[in-house]
Amino acid sequence: MAYGALDYLSESKVALSVSLVKRGRIYQLGWILEDGIPTHPFHGPLFYLTFRRVKDSLRMWRGGFGAMNIRMEMSDHTGTHIDALNHVSIGNRLYGGAVVDEIESERGTMKLGAENFQPIVTRGILLDVAASRGRDILPDDYLVTMEDVRQALRFGGIGEPSEGDAVLFRTGWGRLWGQDNRRYIGPPMPGISLEVAKWLSSRRVTVVGGDTPSVERILAEPPDTPHEEPVHQHLIVEKGIFMVENLNLEELSRDRVYQFLFICCPLRVRGATASPVNPVAIV
Repeated sequence: MAYGALDYLSESKVALSVSLVKRGRIYQLGWILEDGIPTHPFHGPLFYLTFRRVKDSLRMWRGGFGAMNIRMEMSDHTGTHIDALNHVSIGNRLYGGAVVDEIESERGTMKLGAENFQPIVTRGILLDVAASRGRDILPDDYLVTMEDVRQALRFGGIGEPSEGDAVLFRTGWGRLWGQDNRRYIGPPMPGISLEVAKWLSSRRVTVVGGDTPSVERILAEPPDTPHEEPVHQHLIVEKGIFMVENLNLEELSRDRVYQFLFICCPLRVRGATASPVNPVAIV
């Protein structure tokens, strides 16, 4: 079984996407990993510290050779990251009908993990919903609808996504990163509707990304009510489409870049449920 929507990336699609590069300008879409970044309580905080100092190595080795390193502890969903197909379930079922209890292990899962990722090289589309609505940032509980999608496409002067594309949604939430982490993590937070997600899957896109921790809208839930993330369940579990969260889309928006070569190279960690990434957009 192919690893989800990576099957949509043909050699001809990659070649066509590379031809979009005219100027050679590179935009980094990943946030810097550092102390104090917003992290969701479910995934836990980022810890890192100096593990070996230069003076340690000078005592260990002869000849004046110095070296240092750090050690990191973090969830695979820390910072800008791409979800693997073992991340979300519907009940006890994962993508392709895999049963959680049959493949779960002490190190993630025995199938569907991040080891199956391949480099993603495709056409990227920015749907700048905030700018198309004349806003710096969307309201906290804003639901991105198909009308928003159509308006953002017109605003950017681009056509509808095609098979294999990466479609990125800007809500303006990136302005909160490192400035108001509590609001950034939510809930609530703006995001796409299930209708939009189903439209994207019908277009057979490979990646759906956004500048929030979830891409889909998340509302504050009253006590004793079910937790719902139907967009995640549809895209990942039902369709094998990858989600990239916590993107930095502010520079693309500032420069009005709405179509580009999108490159994302996930770390291949066996059994992991996601990979931290620093995707790039090249024009």
